[in-house]
Amino acid sequence: MRGADLINPALPDELLDDVIRRVGSGGAKRDLDACALVCRRWRRLERASRRSARLAASGERADEVVRLVAERFTALTEVSVDERLTAAAAASGSAPRSYRSGTLHIPNRIRRRRRLPLASNLTLHIAPFPLDQPVSDERTERSCLTDVGLTHLARGCRGLEKLSLVWCSAISSTGLVRIAENCKNLTSLDLQACFIGDPGLVAIGEGCKLLRKLNLRFVEGTTDEGLIGLVKNCGQSLVSLSVATCLWLTDASLHAVGSHCPNLEILSVESDRVQSVGIISIAKGCRQLKTLKLQCIGTGDDALDAIGSFCPLLEILSLNNFERFTDRSLTSIAKGCKNLTDLVLTDCQLLTDRSLEFVARNCKKLARLKINGCQSMESVALEHIGRWCPRLLELSLIFCPRIENSAFLEIGSGCSLLRTLHLIDCSRITDDALCHIAQGCKNLTELSIRRGYEVGDRALVSIAENCKSLRELTLQFCERVSDAGLSAIAENCPLHRLNLCGCHLITDTGLTAVARGCPDLVFLDMSVLRIVGDIALAEIGDGCPKLREIALSHCPEVTNVGLGHLVRGCLQLESCQMVYCRRITSSGVATVVSGCGRLKKVLVEEWKVSERTRRRAGPVLSFLCTGL
Repeated sequence: MRGADLINPALPDELLDDVIRRVGSGGAKRDLDACALVCRRWRRLERASRRSARLAASGERADEVVRLVAERFTALTEVSVDERLTAAAAASGSAPRSYRSGTLHIPNRIRRRRRLPLASNLTLHIAPFPLDQPVSDERTERSCLTDVGLTHLARGCRGLEKLSLVWCSAISSTGLVRIAENCKNLTSLDLQACFIGDPGLVAIGEGCKLLRKLNLRFVEGTTDEGLIGLVKNCGQSLVSLSVATCLWLTDASLHAVGSHCPNLEILSVESDRVQSVGIISIAKGCRQLKTLKLQCIGTGDDALDAIGSFCPLLEILSLNNFERFTDRSLTSIAKGCKNLTDLVLTDCQLLTDRSLEFVARNCKKLARLKINGCQSMESVALEHIGRWCPRLLELSLIFCPRIENSAFLEIGSGCSLLRTLHLIDCSRITDDALCHIAQGCKNLTELSIRRGYEVGDRALVSIAENCKSLRELTLQFCERVSDAGLSAIAENCPLHRLNLCGCHLITDTGLTAVARGCPDLVFLDMSVLRIVGDIALAEIGDGCPKLREIALSHCPEVTNVGLGHLVRGCLQLESCQMVYCRRITSSGVATVVSGCGRLKKVLVEEWKVSERTRRRAGPVLSFLCTGL
């Protein structure tokens, strides 16, 4: 009967709560919001089912907003607060449009009504001040979440398990003490770039005995005493720890971690003050380590020898900017850590082919290898990887000027499972290397070549004929690539992402082939293609309806007419970069803004934007800084 309530009398709270949870678990935010609007009972149950909240809670009423959230959604177990989100949005004025990207903007006039339903994974975006007012440093400083708001959160959401406070500069030990007193079930705490003191960390250790994950990247205001006090109290439960760019960190902290955290599995340390003795303490005390990321200039071979001797379960190892360790230590790791699957070596100048040979022979499970700026390594190193590591899935070589084509003959014949290949500033690599890869690694899905001045069409034709699963292709400043190679790729590989920046031989013909052969393209960078014009944009508009991002900066032949064709066909477009396009005027910018309903970012010269366009689309406009 019309007007009769046939559901509420028949369904108990438990059953209705289960229905709402199932709606939320499916990610149907609008359906969940609709549930909250049915009646007060449904709204109450919907709020009680909420488990996670993402708050960009910066602003003059930030603490009040957090209080309201804590009072209404008492069942929250996961809360994330990131001050950077609102600061960036407010500066650009983009807050009102951010709902499309999963961030809900709530104006003050609506928020005061107190009846707004929110999505299942709650995300609040509170603009810190009216967008038409200038931003002052003084106002920005006091417009952020403080210990008062954190206290409300602690007292209202006592079941909190995961808390992330990123760049919350006004948070101090006082707020953390309240969290420790009320949130005994806390298992994950992220304090990135927060200025806190030792009492806060000590209190967390004393009150949160279940803590498993702790992030202290860029944390200031504390000393070794804070971290030592924390791990002494809850080190037994700690599984993941990240401490980076903290000037206070010394070997004393690492010694305490090694002594009190026997179950630690993930550790990231970046410090100029840590010496070998601290890393040795970690290796001896944390023998369950599976992931280790180090950037410690002061450590040497003794530290890494200890890791190889005492951490046999290690799977992921990243060594960055080591100036003192040599082949000896990496050889020790290779012999002791036979489960290694991921290895990153960045600016390790003293390493040679010999150490990577030991890695290849002993670590047969190696799946991902990244070598960045290790200029002493030559082709022999990769030849060993190709012979002994058949499970390799990803290979990245960045600024490795001594590696030649012969290395890729072994990679192609021995690593048939390879799916991702990045070659950046590898000056000696030519078409021959890519042909070896194409013929042997037919499962390749992502290929990125930057400044490959000796790579041309022959390589692309071989890849097109052999790697039918290729979905992402980057050819930045590969000056020998022309329409012939690109057409072969477009005909055989239905790309999703394509970067042709600086490939100056590409013309409208090549991009026409892409438009007709890659209908699922979502990203295209055609910057610095000086002979590409409106024909290419018209073809892309007709053939790539799923395109979301396009960069066409430094394309002098592109005009307003081409932009018109583009936006009529690419209705999903979210980002457009078009600086230094001399034939694009304010009319073309207005065409893009008015024709793309999903637009989130337009990068253009400020003088090309009319006042009408600025009023209409101010939040999505980004301007090139020409005065620097």
